[in-house]
Amino acid sequence: MKLKVFTLRMDPATGAFDDRELVEFQAEREILDASEHLVVRDGVPSLALVVRWREAARDGRGEWPRRDWRGELDPAGQRAYDALRDWRGRVSRRDGLPPYLVLTNRELAEVAARRPASLADLREVQGVGEAKAGRWGEEVLAVLAAIGEGGREPAPDAVAPAGQPPAGGGRDAPF
Repeated sequence: MKLKVFTLRMDPATGAFDDRELVEFQAEREILDASEHLVVRDGVPSLALVVRWREAARDGRGEWPRRDWRGELDPAGQRAYDALRDWRGRVSRRDGLPPYLVLTNRELAEVAARRPASLADLREVQGVGEAKAGRWGEEVLAVLAAIGEGGREPAPDAVAPAGQPPAGGGRDAPF
């Protein structure tokens, strides 16, 4: 396991972080997890990322092997994984982050398998700590609740604007 730190500056014109260096880096490495820290320097927001990674072994055809996280789940877990992956894509676009910084495929699979019922339960998932649970935890729980109620997932407009909890409060709310 190795660590690398990236600093992604926000482009004021687009409001997105320039992640070209990170995308190039991950092309030949397996990203195990990442933690992010928002820093404002000289009035410009930057995202400092600490990435835990390892060299990925290529198969006989020279391809990088991909683990089928979804395939390891039961049918209910696969449904939850699909809904969480769709949610992650929307959040990734909304927040201007690569999807694996929101939740990695491994983290999605573990959330889908465990189906946490509270933020405390969600924080028990390896790779989902205080930062991810605080930033996106209520939305993750809302997606899982919709699946548990027989729904497919919350509508795309149910993804709350950055920094706001989804409509309806949250599971750790006092009432």
